[in-house]
Amino acid sequence: MDKKEYEALNVLKYLEGIKGRHTELISVYIPAGFSLDIIRNHLAEERNTASNIKDRNNRKNVITALDKVINELKLVGQTPPNGLVVFCGNVSDKEGEPDIRLWSLEPPERSDIRIYRCDQQFVTQPLKQMFNKTNVYGLLVMDNREATIGILDGSNVSVLKHIKSLVPGKFSKGGQSAMRFTREREGLIRDFYKEIGETAKDLLSDKGIVGLIVGGPGPAKDNFIEGGFLPSTFKVLGTRSVGDADQSGLDELIDKSKDILVNVRRLEEREYVQKLLGSIARNDRLSVYGENETINQLESDNVDTLLISDGVDEKKKNDLYYRGSEKGINVEIISTNSSDGLQLYNLGGVAALLKRPSKS
Repeated sequence: MDKKEYEALNVLKYLEGIKGRHTELISVYIPAGFSLDIIRNHLAEERNTASNIKDRNNRKNVITALDKVINELKLVGQTPPNGLVVFCGNVSDKEGEPDIRLWSLEPPERSDIRIYRCDQQFVTQPLKQMFNKTNVYGLLVMDNREATIGILDGSNVSVLKHIKSLVPGKFSKGGQSAMRFTREREGLIRDFYKEIGETAKDLLSDKGIVGLIVGGPGPAKDNFIEGGFLPSTFKVLGTRSVGDADQSGLDELIDKSKDILVNVRRLEEREYVQKLLGSIARNDRLSVYGENETINQLESDNVDTLLISDGVDEKKKNDLYYRGSEKGINVEIISTNSSDGLQLYNLGGVAALLKRPSKS
């Protein structure tokens, strides 16, 4: 993760935690190539309107924030190549003691988003999505007895729903005829497949997925797809045989779909952590973990890749990130939203892959 992206995401994380007492937090998104004069004129009109706000403190805070944004746009002069996003507002937690601050960020890619919002929260999500731009994949693991639906977004795997069926085992009990039992069982299977398809449609249609990956331990996944139980708008990217139809099946499905998944941060993080764990297991002294050992290797200029868990203390994380980035080494922030990320966290949250074997 480069320094610009890291700092921007830190700012956005801070802004997400701010809640205004009134609608006094201003977010301005300016598209690439858009005239700043037009935006300034719009903000001047909003300033005039703000003079009608009844609450005196809120009125003063909004007008002050708008003035700051207008002045910032004058200093910028012209819209940066990718556009511009400005946040400004009162971040004080003390009533009557305002602290009006401003942040100005250029998106990481060309943006066509135009937003003006004065609210109790900053509008951070559109910009955050640009920095965290990854494909989102729908995941489904199933057999005739259960199914689990989830999504993979960057490092994050979310289980959306686990469903159980009423389908009995393959063999009838008592005096029921085999033929009748088979018909009833097949009917229950069809009903379960319909339920899976309808649930997937309800849960995944608004998630912006690029496609769906389907897995399971037997032929049910193929029968489900071939039977047309999925919405026609869903693109099936592939199927994989996995051992279970629960959350562990989702994890296995991801591991077996590397050839399908593109630009998925989770796989990159897994490779770093597995390389670290392999080095530790071999005792080849090409890695260290723990804060003190890692800092010693940093000071010796012997670190190739610095791994920091996103679960460590924010101050420690920032200190280590900047120590590494100032030395020009690769610094990776590893999410705790996976079993690999949790393993790094349980090792102290800080580790390094080294250039040469350590002397310790």
